[in-house]
Amino acid sequence: MKKSLIRRIPRKAWSFLNVINRLVPKDKNRIFLYSNLGFRDNIKAVFDYLIENGYNNRYKIIVSLNNWENFAETAEENVEYINNTKGLFKFFRSKYCYYCFGKYPVKPAKGQMVFNLWHGMPLKRVGNMVRGQEKVDYNYFTHLLCTSEYFRDIMKQSFNASDDQIFICGQPRTDEMLDDIPIEYEMAAKTALMSYEDRIAKMMLWLPTYREGAESELDILNITDLEKLDRLMDENGWCMIVKLHPLSKFRRNPGRYRHINFIDDKTLQKEHIGFYSLIGMSDCLITDYSSVYFDYLLLDRPMAFAVSDIYGYTRDRGFTVSDPTTIMPGDMIKNSSDFLAFAEKMMKGKDDFSAWRKRLNKQFNRYADNRNCSRVTGMIPRSASERAVPYMQYIEKNK
Repeated sequence: MKKSLIRRIPRKAWSFLNVINRLVPKDKNRIFLYSNLGFRDNIKAVFDYLIENGYNNRYKIIVSLNNWENFAETAEENVEYINNTKGLFKFFRSKYCYYCFGKYPVKPAKGQMVFNLWHGMPLKRVGNMVRGQEKVDYNYFTHLLCTSEYFRDIMKQSFNASDDQIFICGQPRTDEMLDDIPIEYEMAAKTALMSYEDRIAKMMLWLPTYREGAESELDILNITDLEKLDRLMDENGWCMIVKLHPLSKFRRNPGRYRHINFIDDKTLQKEHIGFYSLIGMSDCLITDYSSVYFDYLLLDRPMAFAVSDIYGYTRDRGFTVSDPTTIMPGDMIKNSSDFLAFAEKMMKGKDDFSAWRKRLNKQFNRYADNRNCSRVTGMIPRSASERAVPYMQYIEKNK
């Protein structure tokens, strides 16, 4: 794949761009959003909130994306979609900036708000906690989202952040998950994803983490196991959605199974189903080392963890805690027998970990409501008569 112009800029040149950013005047009526891994997750949640609440009536909203062409022709009023090379120049002019995938390695100018929303609290090591990356500069923001005091030191260490940069708030993406989902919408969504209408099934959601190289994230179930699971789902009125990671190259024939379907982001976009709406519709979750399980705690529903490669993962990538299983409140799946046993357990309505989930949820998530988009945009004046709220004053107000 051909590298973008941004990626071809030598690292030494970015220090010069820091100077440019300091010198360029900032437009207080411009909001800038950036992603180099699709228009999704926290950045999309914040954008949707801005549009739903009419911020584009007062502000010019710039959305800089790697896949900007998918949205440019249907741009909302006063919204501009551009590529990430042109986005750099828009960033220089913008007072309010947000990112969660990638960033410009440019230091914020005085008076500029650059909010690193990130994309989940880390169970696996990220940033400066990754071996060999300890001295890399990842601090290109004024604010860094953190869902609770538990993660404060982890996020500070991961991004070499200071205490006054930490912003305690839930993930904006979870607002969608916690919204009330009309039963008609849920029924239509399941019908669209599973392509059958005989009964509304309970849904098991499997969210495998991306693995470099081979298709190992899904190797825990072979074709025979999937056929057995498909029959089990049929007998008990369940279905399973396997939502592939955006970077996954795995593909399996979706027509082979009646009650199991493998989908990706394109599937959800085609059916107009939000990823976190899908999560909100699920009855239980299977994941592995993904931060999504911290979000799922807010729903207090059963979950299981596919950890067949946990020792190798600990060696190669590493976790933010010495033993991650001590904070993983669910069944451990190490082979296909464990997977099928968990499925049978769910279909019998057994839930052994509710009390543990509730304890961890209080520890990992300060907020349990659907107002996180409001919190992270709270420093942007809604009207010309409002004044920008100083950061520390805003923190004290929203404790």
